[in-house]
Amino acid sequence: MQKLALEANYRSDMSKSHMKKLRKAGYVTGSVYGRDFQSIPIEVKLRDVVDQVKSSEAGIMSLIDLKVKGAPEDCDGTVIIKGFYKDPLTRRVLDIQFQRVSLEEKVNVDVPVVLVGEAIGAREGGIVEQVTDTLEISCLPTEIPPRIEVDITNLAIGHHISVGDLTLKEGIEVRTDPSTIICTCVAPHVSHVEEAVEAAEAPATAEKTAEE
Repeated sequence: MQKLALEANYRSDMSKSHMKKLRKAGYVTGSVYGRDFQSIPIEVKLRDVVDQVKSSEAGIMSLIDLKVKGAPEDCDGTVIIKGFYKDPLTRRVLDIQFQRVSLEEKVNVDVPVVLVGEAIGAREGGIVEQVTDTLEISCLPTEIPPRIEVDITNLAIGHHISVGDLTLKEGIEVRTDPSTIICTCVAPHVSHVEEAVEAAEAPATAEKTAEE
C-alpha cells in the first residue's frame, strides 16, 4: 500500500485565541496517540491533509508517514486517520485524530460500505435502502481496504444482505455483528399524492360509467 507523507507541528498553546488564529491560517487541531505513548496535541494544515488523501486510491484509509515538529517526545511514524470532528453547522473539519500503528500488528478500523450493481428488485420497481454505512474490521495496516463493496445484483424485493453474507479478502476479520443488515430491497409504497389523484379520478370514472 502507498504511504502518504504529512508534516504537523506540536501544539503547546491550548488557548482559544491561538485556536482561532490557527483556523484563520487554514490549520486544524489534532492529536497523535498510540499504544506506547500518551496522546500528543498537534496542529496540521487542513489543505495538506485533504491533498494527500485525495492523491491516494486508498483515500481516508491511507497509511501516512507523519512527522511532528517540536514534540517533547518522538511520535513520528506510520499513522492512520482514526477520526475527525466537524462543525455541526458548517461541516468544516475542526479536529483530526491520528493513531500510530505497527505494520506488523492488526488494527481495528471502520471502513465505508459501497453498494455496487443494480438489484433485481430495483428493476422490478423496488427500492434499495442502505442501512449500514460502515463496517468495523480488523487487519494489518497494509491490508486496510479503501472501501468494502457489496454486490447487490441478486437482491430481490423483500430480501436483504447482512454482514454474515459477505466474503472478504483473507486476513480481514469483520468485527461488526454478522446479523447486522447492510441493505434491503423494499416494495414501492403508493405515495399520498398518488392516492389523492386516484381518489379525485374515481368520481369522474363512476359518473362516466353511469352515463354510459
